[in-house]
Amino acid sequence: MLKLITTTGGVTVWTQSFGKTENPSVLLVMGAMNQGIFWPDEFCKGLAGAGYYVVRYDHRDTGKSSRIDFQANPYDLNSLTDDAFEVIRCYGLDRPTVIGLSMGGYIAQLLATGYPNILSRIVLISSTADHRPYMAATAGKKTASYSLPGPEQSYLDYITAASVNPPQSPDEVLQSMSEGWRVTYGGPRPYPKAQVEHALQVAVQRAPDLATGFHHGWAVAAAPDRMHLVTRITAPTLVLHGRYDPLLPLAHGQYLASHIDNAEFEIFEMGHSFMWSWDEEVLASVLRFMQS
Repeated sequence: MLKLITTTGGVTVWTQSFGKTENPSVLLVMGAMNQGIFWPDEFCKGLAGAGYYVVRYDHRDTGKSSRIDFQANPYDLNSLTDDAFEVIRCYGLDRPTVIGLSMGGYIAQLLATGYPNILSRIVLISSTADHRPYMAATAGKKTASYSLPGPEQSYLDYITAASVNPPQSPDEVLQSMSEGWRVTYGGPRPYPKAQVEHALQVAVQRAPDLATGFHHGWAVAAAPDRMHLVTRITAPTLVLHGRYDPLLPLAHGQYLASHIDNAEFEIFEMGHSFMWSWDEEVLASVLRFMQS
């Protein structure tokens, strides 16, 4: 079921639900720049088929959610977290499991520390407690002062190329995003080019101005150090991370797992993105965790 909600801050958020409302609930929080539809339909239906009520949504500045004039009304990671809170509130979800991918994992952590009673457990996929090495490296700054590593050179080369020749037209933005997805995949399985490009085409049809998603990078860059917060997470936590993640190397997942009390940790032979390549394995791990 599709539903538009309006937050107390006046942001319109596109949402979609799967399954029966009386079932235990799950909120899916996508990574930066990407629409909620990048949670694969089969993944969502798999959760619903296992007896869960699943909600995915478009972040502000993506998909069918509100576009924000960032210069006039800048926002930060807390604002994106408030949007997730509002989805939970508007749907009346009863202590959902919050599953966050990449930046979605940052939001899950902030929900778990800022609103600990609103959720039951969290799943952090390809995420980190410290976004600063990534932000510094992609801005051309040194990362030696940070305890966690920055992205691998292959990803930095992609960022540099995109910065030297930034995409201008919608087609160029689409091509740049497709290349970004390719670079973030890793491990022994082939890059699911056809599925990614189809998803991007659907994303363009839903909202031609994909470039507004770049505002998320500015929002994350404005966020303060979060490393101290992870030790405050009391919700049962599952950390899933790719051994070949070029964006947030494996040490980021290891840090989360070792600093969140009793966190479960699984390493997959993948890169940063699991979609259309590791769906079944990730779904199985998530279900095992939620049903334990």
